[in-house]
Amino acid sequence: MFDEISETRILKSRGLTDNSVSNALIKHKKSTPYMQKMRFPTEMYDKVNLMCRKYMDRLARFEVDYDFIIDETKFKNTLICCAECFPLLHSKVINNPISPYWQVADYHIDDFVEVKYITDINSARKKFFRKQIPLKNNVQIKIGLFYCNNRTHILFIWNHMLFDGGGFKSFWSDFCKNYTAYDSNGVPPVKFSSGSRKYSDVYNDMERTKRRKAKLQLSNISPKIKRTLPFSDDSSNEIIVESVSIESDIFLNAVNYAKKHRATVTDLLIASFIKGLNETANISANEKISIAFAVDLRRHIKDISKLGYTNHVSFAYCTVNKAQDSFTQLLCEVAKETRAVKDDPFMGLHGLPLLNFAYKSMIYLQAENVVRLFYKNPVFSVSNVGAIENMNFSVNEREPVGAMVAGAAKNKPCTVMTALTLNGKLTVSICLRGNKSDEILLKEFLDNFANAIKSIQ
Repeated sequence: MFDEISETRILKSRGLTDNSVSNALIKHKKSTPYMQKMRFPTEMYDKVNLMCRKYMDRLARFEVDYDFIIDETKFKNTLICCAECFPLLHSKVINNPISPYWQVADYHIDDFVEVKYITDINSARKKFFRKQIPLKNNVQIKIGLFYCNNRTHILFIWNHMLFDGGGFKSFWSDFCKNYTAYDSNGVPPVKFSSGSRKYSDVYNDMERTKRRKAKLQLSNISPKIKRTLPFSDDSSNEIIVESVSIESDIFLNAVNYAKKHRATVTDLLIASFIKGLNETANISANEKISIAFAVDLRRHIKDISKLGYTNHVSFAYCTVNKAQDSFTQLLCEVAKETRAVKDDPFMGLHGLPLLNFAYKSMIYLQAENVVRLFYKNPVFSVSNVGAIENMNFSVNEREPVGAMVAGAAKNKPCTVMTALTLNGKLTVSICLRGNKSDEILLKEFLDNFANAIKSIQ
């Protein structure tokens, strides 16, 4: 029985300060069964990311900056509405050996948001991005609302089981629209998605024959190349986040150059990554190199409006037979290889039916052990979140002035570079568990990566 009086009391105890918003949220919750559940099953990608705690801290990181002061109270009220509409944000992950699940938990808005007035955003970012979110924490996302020199820096850390970079873009776009309507016109911010989180949505828009074939893509395409960066041998777990940015005019020149050679932005990133490896790890001229690159599986879905906030990402691989003499040769070789991958109508779908079968046919603990036998965490990978659309991330019609993404903190030797562009400016980051010498090595690698792009004429 839905008790409106009790719900009002609960929302107030969680920090909601606007009665009109509370009334609208209660009405919305009463008509939305999804919001009333206290327990949710883990979907396939939830289980994959849970398994990956063996290789990384399974947390993702993001930052968006605005050149004005966002209202703290309205920000918090909007976030409470978001959490109520998407209960996994305030759920514990119960790692049950038979079948893990999400258990909805109580919270206060201050469990989500850390508000600070600061003078050094770099120091604050470094400290914030080292935070951890245990599986049994009551909230699965942490947000830093940092005010610095009349700017608002919004930092995020979330359990990667919730959503990937594409899911975050959808989540934050909805947040910005809700906040803007609330702040500008007093519209209650309750228009958040409660759509599907199932991995099988990738098959829904395929015609019958293709769908049947897609569900038979059982092959494991993980490469067996073992080349790594020369990290230190110690087991230090300090979280390192290193980034480099390339200004829009320089990056646009490189993108146009790539287009002339039938290469995409991702091809450019992969080629520059390999060039950085050449310079940092002394790769021999005839050495085969394989780089994984993220594939957003939403590419297989015609109508993404029905999707909830979730993971829909897989990996494909670009393997070049040798490090080319010139960057242009390398770029063309990468583009040739990725075109062959992209010509595959089942790009990114290989191995998914095998994962699903394992999780469906065994108890979770057994499935995790079996999956780990054939799942190979990529040593080198590039994840391109893509261009941030200003319209989607605008608050009160004010566009963001900065953004960066840094994925999960990987265990050595895995090196994952995440990238995004905002207003044409490229920012790439690597997050790693390591020590000071590893940090120096990552700086060198990213400098070499950036120099490969900057040197394009």
